[in-house]
Amino acid sequence: MEIQFSVPVNTAKKKTSAAKRHVKCDESRPACLNCLKWRGYCDSYADAAEPRPLKKTPTANQGAKLVRTHKPPLLITEPAVNTIRFANSEQRAYFDEWSKLSMAFLSGGLGQTRLWSATMPQVSSEETTLRYGAMAVGALRKAYELASPSMALTTGNKHYLNAVIYYCEALRRQAKAVPTREGLRTALLSSLLFICFEAQRGNMPAALKHVTHGFSMLNELAACTDLAPSLVSIAQAPPALVQEILDCYKPLELQSRSFMGSYKKFFFPPTPARAASSPGVSRAAATGHAQLPASPDGPAANYDIMQRAHPSPSHPRSSWQSPPPASTLASQTGLLSPQSRSGSATAPRSHSPPPGARRLASIAPFTKHSPYFRPRQSNITTLDNMPQVFKDLEEAQGYWSLVQKAMVTHLPMLTMVTSQLGLTRTVSEAELDMKLRSVKQNPRITRFIAETRYWISRWAEAIEPVRQAIWRNSVNDHQTYLQAVNLRIEYLILYVYTTVPRFSGLVTAKGLTPQYREINRLAETLLMARPNCGFAMDSGWTWPLFISSFSCRDGAVRRDAIRILGQYPIRNALRDSRVFRAIAMRNQEVEEQTVLEGTEHEQWLGLRRRELVFEDFGTTIIYRSAQKNRSTGDWELVEEVAQCSALSSDGKLDWLRQPVSDSASIMSGVC
Repeated sequence: MEIQFSVPVNTAKKKTSAAKRHVKCDESRPACLNCLKWRGYCDSYADAAEPRPLKKTPTANQGAKLVRTHKPPLLITEPAVNTIRFANSEQRAYFDEWSKLSMAFLSGGLGQTRLWSATMPQVSSEETTLRYGAMAVGALRKAYELASPSMALTTGNKHYLNAVIYYCEALRRQAKAVPTREGLRTALLSSLLFICFEAQRGNMPAALKHVTHGFSMLNELAACTDLAPSLVSIAQAPPALVQEILDCYKPLELQSRSFMGSYKKFFFPPTPARAASSPGVSRAAATGHAQLPASPDGPAANYDIMQRAHPSPSHPRSSWQSPPPASTLASQTGLLSPQSRSGSATAPRSHSPPPGARRLASIAPFTKHSPYFRPRQSNITTLDNMPQVFKDLEEAQGYWSLVQKAMVTHLPMLTMVTSQLGLTRTVSEAELDMKLRSVKQNPRITRFIAETRYWISRWAEAIEPVRQAIWRNSVNDHQTYLQAVNLRIEYLILYVYTTVPRFSGLVTAKGLTPQYREINRLAETLLMARPNCGFAMDSGWTWPLFISSFSCRDGAVRRDAIRILGQYPIRNALRDSRVFRAIAMRNQEVEEQTVLEGTEHEQWLGLRRRELVFEDFGTTIIYRSAQKNRSTGDWELVEEVAQCSALSSDGKLDWLRQPVSDSASIMSGVC
């Protein structure tokens, strides 16, 4: 059987990227290996073939003669697939559990991506490293069937013990892997499997480490470094697979931004004695504010060294107690995010950060100049071409990506302006009010708000007719309706961001109540419609619901958001809705105490001091709020800390007071 599909064919004379390649099926089960080799998945067995009629054998009355031989012919039968790939039925059961999770739940339910529904199950069945990683995830799912996800698993749980054993075996095989034609594909996919395993069991430090390693490998391709040609030469997967992997890493990049602040403290712990004894160490490094150095060989140059020197915390004999040497920092930090850059997206760029800039772990931009990658062909390249009315939802999504990019480009500036206020060191209400008012008087902030709100309004007007048509046809085309609902939530959150309620008056903050109420309603619609097993590798709607539960001035809306977070518990990759619900519940207690004192405007001024910080790679939460000192009668800034793993049976965290630190809040202008 011969299969025909489109794959990039590079020739010296032709510049086509959609030539037809004829690949002969090798008839392997359960998936054709040639298909997996050239495009990452096989669908030739989607429909079971009709059994062929047996040839009519001659009967005795047709004069056939019986031929006798001295010994019967040797019949060679193909061994069962289970005996080749799995040592026992338990391993097969774990793999089946993983396949069910991958195909039905991991992509989130809005649209089943081929990476999770086809590529991952098929490739992990063939690749030994991926198969052990898949069995580890499947065994972990079995372990949680015997214990609640909020409970700590121990080796007394047989499935959890097997999960750790298979996970360590996958790590060992990946660390010893020799570069082959399938090497890059296996490394990228195994990185996703490792993230899935660690995130599912709540080990955020290890999950973030795998995230940054995945960023590093992708960045070598995007940055056209010296390692890129060798990565291309060993890569077997087509550009379509790279696009699917990039799509899977996008929510991981956005979520990891919440935890990147703890990288600085980890790499440069505050050790004054050590700094004093080392003349080469600056005061900034000693206090935890040093800039991360860049590696001259690119972010993945020391990947193997980092894996051997600093294994995952779940791997035997691993330790996170001491910081890695400076030469390995590049493997933990990627290049600047494409959304954080400005300028043309099609021109080659220098990936060296400006002097003094701290490099965050993120994905570098892929362009037409990047080897081994062909961006999706689209005529949507600039917001200036935005039509008055979109023709369909796909066009609206294309322009929405540009709107998001234009907004996120200004986030570093907004974060910098916020951090320069020094709100944690403010002592009087007059000083606090003056600093908060000064933000909107900043020319750069004013320009950012005006430009972003203009494009958001243009986009909202253009999509309105399309949205109304989809709403009317929601019964007949429910999937498109859910996608439009998700896009609507993204619009509402961006609308709230660009209002910067923390730096606005009470009237402006109250005016956002309809947006928060709509976020609650739409998010619950999506949560009710999606299949939910408690874990997914998408962005989910935990963050929009948390913003509603934290920022809205209407107590009923806040309580409704907290209810939804508790009614649909789920961990979306790095974000656990149970943790964010616990933070929202603590915030609700502070809100109820605040309304007992002073006028509404005085209460709002105090609430604008609230800040949220994730430390220690997302395992520690810092919550700041203004609380009244009962002995002196003064309002003071209080910093409380809690461990994410310490959720009680009622869903609350154990908050302990500590001295106010200088850690930067992840909330920026949202309050």
